[in-house]
Amino acid sequence: MNCPRCQSSEIYRKSLESLTIYCDHCGHQWQAEQVRKSLASAHRRQGRHLLHIDVYICPIDKNKYSFAINKNGGIAAFYEFDDPYLSGCYESIEEALEAGIKEALS
Repeated sequence: MNCPRCQSSEIYRKSLESLTIYCDHCGHQWQAEQVRKSLASAHRRQGRHLLHIDVYICPIDKNKYSFAINKNGGIAAFYEFDDPYLSGCYESIEEALEAGIKEALS
């Protein structure tokens, strides 16, 4: 990703959970579609498989949340949105995490 204004690759976020991206070269700021680090996560064991459930911002409603499931390094694909790895549209982070855990263990 480069700055949309000056095409510089010198860009950064103040935190991995931030949507705001800054350009070191020209000072331009813009909003990303998704955070770099999950907003919440849980780990569960199912037999010999380790499940990672992560919560991100919902791709269709930025005020809601979706979950992703990673099972032994493979990511579950749901194909509900443009981002094939996210599922659901929940009011709270906790609600999305609980739904992800339930889906992962089913």
